[in-house]
Amino acid sequence: MELGILTPTKLPLMVNLSIWERNALEHFDLVVIGSGIVGLSTAYHFAKNHPKASVLIIERGATPSGASTKNAGFVCFGSISELLDTESEMGSEGLVDLVEKRYKGGLELRKLLGDDKIGYAPVGGYELLFNSEDHEERDRMNELLQPLFNTAVFSNNSAEIRQFRFSNKVKGLTKNSFEGTIDTGKMIRAFGRKNSEQGVHFMYKTEVFEVRPGPNPEVDIKLQGENWTIKAGKVALCTNAFSNQFLPSAAIVPGRGLILVSKPVPGWSLEGSFHYHNGYNYFRSVGNRLLLGGGRHLDISGEETMEFGINERILRQLKEDMNDFIAPELELELDYQWSGIMAFGNTKAPEISKVDEGIYAAYRLGGMGVALGTGVGQGLAKLMQED
Repeated sequence: MELGILTPTKLPLMVNLSIWERNALEHFDLVVIGSGIVGLSTAYHFAKNHPKASVLIIERGATPSGASTKNAGFVCFGSISELLDTESEMGSEGLVDLVEKRYKGGLELRKLLGDDKIGYAPVGGYELLFNSEDHEERDRMNELLQPLFNTAVFSNNSAEIRQFRFSNKVKGLTKNSFEGTIDTGKMIRAFGRKNSEQGVHFMYKTEVFEVRPGPNPEVDIKLQGENWTIKAGKVALCTNAFSNQFLPSAAIVPGRGLILVSKPVPGWSLEGSFHYHNGYNYFRSVGNRLLLGGGRHLDISGEETMEFGINERILRQLKEDMNDFIAPELELELDYQWSGIMAFGNTKAPEISKVDEGIYAAYRLGGMGVALGTGVGQGLAKLMQED
């Protein structure tokens, strides 16, 4: 699929670079734009397969600007309710294919970086039910996913409601034994070390203003007040929710997500990752703190933004949920709150493609970047290698 490259107003190149800097920094075999999971995976797999290649990752922020470091740290592929929504859109075959990509992508992340290095915990995933003690589609969904997992994925664990101390508003719990949690900070550091071991170079706090396709594509950047052009063998756009800046016809729809974290509660923890309202809401413990996020469905159009910020309506509802049925016995106080930007589109399947001469892209991870990102980046690196 060929997409048009957006060309902003060209900046004058007023560069104070030494000959050493020019030789070292003005040409790379691969320039990756975006230092999230997809960008890190793309750079790593390309560099690993091309040991003599020079690879650069450019990031506009001090940390990844999207959701790679602003997520809840879930390694998941979807609750039953969420999967049913996906099935209605993609059909049963499409659903199974997407679940396989999400599940195997999470396995690839763990294999590549190591469970200890990313703080992986196989705590399982639970869907809260408010109208029934069991999910009526559980058996059918297990049958559908049987060829992929060779066992039942979902089970009725409603007997654990009291153990988790949820209020009586929670009528049932469905468990997915194949899900877990990670420490996102540890994960991103481990991915950075992997890239450094392959000789990948990083530029943070660097703004990309223009990408020009061609046999030797060019990238105009601004770093510490200086403008210059980097020449590349190939350019990989790994900007997910922010991809419309370079690919205006990609039809990316941003989706902002809110996350809250409570102050510590001595002696308290919650073993598991939890979802409700068709996967739009989620929570877990981080040490002895409660992490709670989501609620985008309460204001879909209002959250279709690339601006970080707090939606007061969603904030109020999350606080109410926290006190009403998640932790009714605790007097929780909030300590942190932040937002991250995800990317959605006309399908939940991620896009990996060549978009113009020398320009490649991977985007639209649908809020499943932790699960999908490593595999998507590997797929993009393979596409560039084969082209």
